[in-house]
Amino acid sequence: MYRIKRLFIIATMVASLAVQTLAIAEEGESALDRIRERGVLEVAVYTNFPPFSYRDEKGRIVGIDADIARAIAKSLGVAAAIRSVGADESMGDDLRNNVWKGHYLGGGVADVMLHVPYDAAFAKENDRVIFVAPYYREQVVVAVEKGQGANLDPLEYFSREKVGVELDTLTDFYLLTAYNGQIRNQVVHFPNIGKAVVALKKGDLAGVAGPRSEIEFALADNYTDYAVGPVQMPGLRNSGWDLGVAVKQGNDALAQAVEKAMTELRQKGSLNEIFAQYHSTYQLPSRLRLAKVE
Repeated sequence: MYRIKRLFIIATMVASLAVQTLAIAEEGESALDRIRERGVLEVAVYTNFPPFSYRDEKGRIVGIDADIARAIAKSLGVAAAIRSVGADESMGDDLRNNVWKGHYLGGGVADVMLHVPYDAAFAKENDRVIFVAPYYREQVVVAVEKGQGANLDPLEYFSREKVGVELDTLTDFYLLTAYNGQIRNQVVHFPNIGKAVVALKKGDLAGVAGPRSEIEFALADNYTDYAVGPVQMPGLRNSGWDLGVAVKQGNDALAQAVEKAMTELRQKGSLNEIFAQYHSTYQLPSRLRLAKVE
C-alpha cells in the first residue's frame, strides 16, 4: 500500500512538473509579445548607485544602467519603465524579489534586471534566472596622486599613507586583511566611494580603492590629476567581474532579444558613449575579450 501511494505521489509530481514546464515554455514564447503589446519594458536597476543608477536634480533616474535600459527598450520598439530597487542581503535575494518571484510585500517583478554578475558558478546557483548580454567588466583599482601609477608598492605606500574605501565591500575586506593586516590601520572607511574621493581631493587621503567606474565618476573633471589603475596585491585572485542582464527562466525569446540588442549597442559604439557620459572607461567583459583574442 505504501509503495502504491509513493508511486502515485511521484506520478503526480511528474505530471505537475510537466504542466509547470509547459506553462513556463508558453510564458517564454509570449513574454516578448506581451511587452510589445503593452509598449513597455520594465527594467530593474539599483537605487542610489552612481554612476549606474541614481536620481538627478529633477528626480529622473539616470546613469549608465538607466541609459542602457532605455537603449534596449528602444531596440525592442517599446518605452522603458525603469524600476529603482534596493539591495537585499544577497544577489540571490535581489533576483528573487525583482526577476522571478517578487517581494513578499508585493510590487511584482520586472521584465529584466541590470547589473547582475555574469558568472557560470553564480548562474548555476540561481537557475530560476537566465543570465545574458554581458556588457561591462568591473575592476578594482586604486586612485593615487599623479606620478605613483604602475610603480606603486601597496605595502610600502599604504603602510604610511591613508587609503579610503567603501565600508563592507570586497575592497574593504581585502585591504584590512592583506599583508597580514600590516596596512589595516591606514584604511579609512566611507559610506560610499563618492565621499572617499571628496576626501582624496581635499588631501585627507593619499588614495582611494574600489570599483573603477565609481572612482572615475567621482573624480570627474579631476581625473587627469590622479593615476587610476589596477594594483597587483597578493592573495586577491579575482579583482574584476563581468556584469550582465537577468531574465526570468523560460522567457527565452525575451532573453535572445536583449542579447541581440546589447550586441548591437556594443558594435555601434553606443556602450562606449554611454560610459563616457559618466566619466567612466568602458571595458569589454572577459568573455568578449577572450573571443576577440581568439
